[in-house]
Amino acid sequence: MGEMENPLRWSLVKIFIYGLLVAGLFAEEGEECHPAKTCGKCMTIHPMCSWCKDEGAVFPGPRCDLSANLERNRCINVTYEESNLTITMDMDLQEPAYSLDDEMIEPAIPIAPQHVDLNLRLGDKKTIDVRVLQVKDYPLDLYYLMDMSVSMDDDLENLKILGTDLAEEMKRITRSLALGFGLFVDKPVSPYISIAPDKIDSPCYGCQKTFSFRNRLSLNKNTSLFKEKVNSTQISGNQDIAEGTLDAIMQVAVCKKEIGWRENTRKLLLITSDGPFHVEGDGKLAGILRPNDGNCHLTEDEYADAHLYDYPSLGHLNEKLIYNNIIPIFAISDFGDLYEGVAQLLQGATYSELSSDSSNILQILASKYEEITGTIELAHSAVDGVELRISSECREGSDPVQPGDRPICTNVRHRDEILFQVEVKATRCVDQTFDIYPIGLDKRLTVHVKVACNCSCDFERQLNSTYCSDGSGDQVCGICQCKPGRYGDTCECTGDGEENQDQSQKDIFCKPDNVTKLLCSGKGECICGQCRCHQPSGKRQHEVVSGTYCECNNQDCPRDDGEVCGGSERGECVCAADGRTNECRCRPGYTGENCNCPTQTDTCRSSNGLLCNAAGNCVCGKCECGKGSKFSGPRCDKCLTCRDCDLHIGCVQCRLFNNTQHLSAKECDMCSQIIKNVTELPEGNVTESMCNFSDGYNCSIRFVYEKASNGTTIIYVKGDKDCAYSEKIVKGVQLHILIICIVSGIIVIGLILILMYRLYIWHLDQVEYKHFLEEKQKANWSQKTNPLYKKSEQKFINPMYGK
Repeated sequence: MGEMENPLRWSLVKIFIYGLLVAGLFAEEGEECHPAKTCGKCMTIHPMCSWCKDEGAVFPGPRCDLSANLERNRCINVTYEESNLTITMDMDLQEPAYSLDDEMIEPAIPIAPQHVDLNLRLGDKKTIDVRVLQVKDYPLDLYYLMDMSVSMDDDLENLKILGTDLAEEMKRITRSLALGFGLFVDKPVSPYISIAPDKIDSPCYGCQKTFSFRNRLSLNKNTSLFKEKVNSTQISGNQDIAEGTLDAIMQVAVCKKEIGWRENTRKLLLITSDGPFHVEGDGKLAGILRPNDGNCHLTEDEYADAHLYDYPSLGHLNEKLIYNNIIPIFAISDFGDLYEGVAQLLQGATYSELSSDSSNILQILASKYEEITGTIELAHSAVDGVELRISSECREGSDPVQPGDRPICTNVRHRDEILFQVEVKATRCVDQTFDIYPIGLDKRLTVHVKVACNCSCDFERQLNSTYCSDGSGDQVCGICQCKPGRYGDTCECTGDGEENQDQSQKDIFCKPDNVTKLLCSGKGECICGQCRCHQPSGKRQHEVVSGTYCECNNQDCPRDDGEVCGGSERGECVCAADGRTNECRCRPGYTGENCNCPTQTDTCRSSNGLLCNAAGNCVCGKCECGKGSKFSGPRCDKCLTCRDCDLHIGCVQCRLFNNTQHLSAKECDMCSQIIKNVTELPEGNVTESMCNFSDGYNCSIRFVYEKASNGTTIIYVKGDKDCAYSEKIVKGVQLHILIICIVSGIIVIGLILILMYRLYIWHLDQVEYKHFLEEKQKANWSQKTNPLYKKSEQKFINPMYGK
């Protein structure tokens, strides 16, 4: 046990730690509890929800919340229905005690505890530690059910020989043994049997009359009677290959008194056959329409009503076998696949192949009993409303049982004690009792589970409470349940007409549409047709829920650098004008969806005073240089292929020559340089600051610049331009206009030449056509016969004509 308890202890520690983690995550939120409007509903939402039953129309937060959050909101009367497990009967495990003559004087206790009471919250779970002892010398009831159709004749003869050996073999297994013997064939009606007069009483040579099931020997500790009954048994027969096996098993299972099943025993039912079996619905062949009722119908140890009831279904049969704790063992000589499938459908059932003459029946029985006693498998009778998950470390040599696996431990020896953890989870509001038991043993653990779906204060109703607007409702668990026509926290709201009596009509103003089910988005209460939003508590108490339907939260706006609306210095998250969406309200100096865009332009101003050097746009305090521009850098004033002169050309042109080719009038006003018009440029060391550029009209402008001690740039510009053309020729004429006129003149002259060429060609065509007409009039065609022409008719003259 020491080796087994250690891993179990670690498993329980892991489960506990996992539970704490889950509880911690839920405790950070607690929002799942908030929609509950009553204490009873609060108890069913989540196992960790609590209810505040303090009086007060305006409670600072939801009444259904985590206990810690309610206490932070200064709730005095916190109601929390706690799940608990109480063991009401826990007797020690023990083996049976026998007298000297092998009479059991004290029954075994193979399972502990024996009775448990569970009070659970909906969705909560508790674990029961179930201990099972593999008992030695556990009392055994063995009922031998044999197919008596004519094909089993040689099997019957062998059983007569092996009867004594069978009894002796089973006595070596247990000190308390009871043997029984029964026979089955099929329903004694057509078409299962022949109704010919000579076949009814004797369906075959040497056969007895056909019967459905006959109890030849009730369970008896006198094993000599077993051999006696077997020896006096006569074979029978039926018409078809299928047998009435299920009819016989049902009667053996439900006729507890007639068969002689004892209390506190392991009950085995050994079935031998060589043919298939009839199933539910086959009775229609004989006109039997009444379903099998699962009751005992033995009269003088024979199934007398077989002709009245249909065959049972496997599901119905399994239910009765489980209820009476009977384990079937199928020893079948043919149709092995069929019975192997049946064994998988019946709880605890096993299958073995029987030899054609049943000579290996002793080996089958011994091996199956050893297999049954070498395993411990738990089963339960729980129905809807609770979920069970069973796990166990089993013992060395057996695979551990994980939740969801088949709860069976193998390689179990006598006196081994196996510990199972049975986790019971409540899924519905139920009050029921079910059993947990090891398959094949009579003793069971009875579990009574009650799921709490209301609060104790629900039964402490104050009728017509003055707190509820002078008797306009009843006070229950700190809140008011209003009378018809009144609603609100204290029933302060009234409605005229029947439609206002309907809660749905009042709630329609607290949700955006009829499709939405949650009122106030599940984050508030509908009070007099308006949403009163619950404010988060605990670690989220800095949040503010607002809006028409409580859909806004001051933490749900876009973020910048991880801060909502870029932080409190840039903006704040508010509910938009529509009352349903969040938006950032930016403070002066910032704009944008998340207030990440400064409106100031100082960071974009280059050394010449221009924004982004007039080579880009200032966006959110940063320069975006134009595509294709030769300038780059944070202020678009860096150029790898330029001189510093290029920074001043635009300002010189617009300020001194009114040329807005590079800068607009607004940009020109931003120029910060001091520009002076001089007739001669200053002399001295000005090689590095000497600048020369073209104004676009084939004129050159020269200037020099220097930086004053205060950082201001001073530009000296020679006012007279150096132009390549005489002023007489281009005075007042812009160069690009002159170029356009020349190009246009060339195009016009070309078009005129093309038009003249086309007119010349047209004139030649007219002369040629006129000449053609004159020649046509002069033509004189001769009228001669074609020498190659032959007429299509020939003329012959008879030389004898006229003679």
